[in-house]
Amino acid sequence: MSAESRQALILGCASGIGAEGARILAAEGWRLALLDLAADGLEAVAGDTGGAAYVVDATDPDALGEVLATALGELGRVDAVWSNVGMQTAGTVETAAVEDLDRCYALNVRAHFVVARRAVPALRAAGGGALLLTASNAGLFPDRELLTYSTTKAATIAMAKLLARDHAADRIRVNALCPGWVDTPFNTPAWESYGGHEKFLESVPDLIPIGRIADAREVAAVACRLLSPEFAYMTGHALVVDGGEMLT
Repeated sequence: MSAESRQALILGCASGIGAEGARILAAEGWRLALLDLAADGLEAVAGDTGGAAYVVDATDPDALGEVLATALGELGRVDAVWSNVGMQTAGTVETAAVEDLDRCYALNVRAHFVVARRAVPALRAAGGGALLLTASNAGLFPDRELLTYSTTKAATIAMAKLLARDHAADRIRVNALCPGWVDTPFNTPAWESYGGHEKFLESVPDLIPIGRIADAREVAAVACRLLSPEFAYMTGHALVVDGGEMLT
């Protein structure tokens, strides 16, 4: 199948990694359905890519399920689904609130589950395809004062592996994208634990062997390859893109 005939749905693409991924896929000829809560950013990305935009709150499972059904129905056939939503809260077990865990769970775990419930039948009907969940390297090793975030990202990785095992016979590949530090406002809660963005950047040489944090587009490029049929034999994998942070 040529790139010009491929179709994908991306949840969480109004900015950052998801927005850059949408632009990369569109430049390759993919037709896109784009979902996000941030209407202005979503409209801008839809304008850049020619994708169909759907505004939805991914923390509302009923609304998310309905919008996913609409978007997938209007695509008609889907070759790849990327669930890129998530949030970050900082703190230890003594400083984080129960509400922090609940908020992280709603986006970092439950929203992916709702996406998978809609994506799996659609991908099966298309004869197979790719499902990608955005997790984090923080779900694979203990990160500093990110208890609620890291716990829910570990659950995301587990979910991807379980989905991969359950649906390999359906020719559905499921992987988890595990970025490290990316230069987007998403990481603001963690930066604050270092004393702010500038203080964090001072720590980067000690944290990341490659010596810098990532640009959103270079992480998005990895995600787009995971969505493509060129990676047809990769499933159940947590792919780390972190400049070597986990080596330290």
